[in-house]
Amino acid sequence: MNTDARSRPDSTYFSLTTLPANYRLIRKLGIDSPRTFWALNIAALVPFLLSFWLFLQIDGLLNLYYRVSDPVIWLNSTERVELSLVVIPLVILMLAMHELCHGLAYRVFGAKPRYGVNLRKFVAYASAENYYISRNAYVLVALAPLVLLSLLTVIGIALTGGTVRLIVVLLGAANAGGAIGDLWFTWVCVRLPTSLLVRDHGDGAELYLPASLGQPAQDQD
Repeated sequence: MNTDARSRPDSTYFSLTTLPANYRLIRKLGIDSPRTFWALNIAALVPFLLSFWLFLQIDGLLNLYYRVSDPVIWLNSTERVELSLVVIPLVILMLAMHELCHGLAYRVFGAKPRYGVNLRKFVAYASAENYYISRNAYVLVALAPLVLLSLLTVIGIALTGGTVRLIVVLLGAANAGGAIGDLWFTWVCVRLPTSLLVRDHGDGAELYLPASLGQPAQDQD
């Protein structure tokens, strides 16, 4: 639902084209320092390894109970080099799908996304910088790629086998690791009131609350 600032809908899932007059900026989130950049990349190992383990468990269960196809096949050194040539373009495709999921979620809530790449920060993004998204809607936007592509990974595990299944597992885990920024933004937003509005400008976001609830604006390095 897209509306103007004069009439906030009863729903908690919406976007506004104009910031309400009683709102003010309370925080900025972004990857604006080397410390934050490296902290997020190190933290990304947690969802990567956890999802990799989880997908392997799903692989084992499918073969134990349904025998759908050959299990994941581990590769020797020569095969790993050959696999890397295939995985690299697939990772690029996965990143594009990740941002497309964000963009589709934005459209569900009435915002028109813009896609781009920030080479300085090594991030691709789908932004909605001309909209102010409600907190609950923004959380769904942020988590959409993790949820949707993880489900797609499980389907891929069920439909493939051998080396192809290993690629599917790796891509699914890479997507989960790449969602670390989304998880960080989500963690910050869910700890704030539901009246929160978020303006996403791609490689960062601005958080707004009613003046009666807000804190002085602060940058997040």
